Amino acid sequence: MRKINNNLSDKIRDEIINFIEPDIYYCYQCGRCTAGCPLANVYEYQPNQIIRLVQANEINSIFDSNSIYLCLSCEICSSRCPQGIDIAAIMSYLRIKSWENRSFKEKLIAEFYKAFLKIIGIFGRSYEPGLILNLNLVSGKFFNDMDLALNILRKRKIKLFPEFVKDRKKLSRVVKKYL
Repeated sequence: MRKINNNLSDKIRDEIINFIEPDIYYCYQCGRCTAGCPLANVYEYQPNQIIRLVQANEINSIFDSNSIYLCLSCEICSSRCPQGIDIAAIMSYLRIKSWENRSFKEKLIAEFYKAFLKIIGIFGRSYEPGLILNLNLVSGKFFNDMDLALNILRKRKIKLFPEFVKDRKKLSRVVKKYL
């Protein structure tokens, strides 16, 4: 993982405080956000711990974990916070900053985002079989989860052929800015 310098870490924390969540220091670590989080048991840092790390300006520790990438953005954490802190927005912002600074714990995280954005740029929406195929090629695990894929296709949970959005050229221009 590429570490970010202290100045950038300070800047990220300050942007969170000034633009995303000015009340972040009101968090008293009650744990209600974590108790409601459906993925808290798989995080390296649970939602309340992410807040504490931001408060302590330990942005590199956050970027050196997978927690911000596992977040579902379901906003349960934000809705349960008695102080009204928008934890989901903080997680989303940290994901964006990690992407901008190319600071990932695992290489496949970056590959997933690149593949996802390429697919959005081409089709105008997500196309799961293409995303899975792309990730399997990049990781070198060509038949990873093939048994699951066949069951999903058989039950028609995802479509074999992609659907296209009508005016995807505009969307494609936006996506290219982030690739």
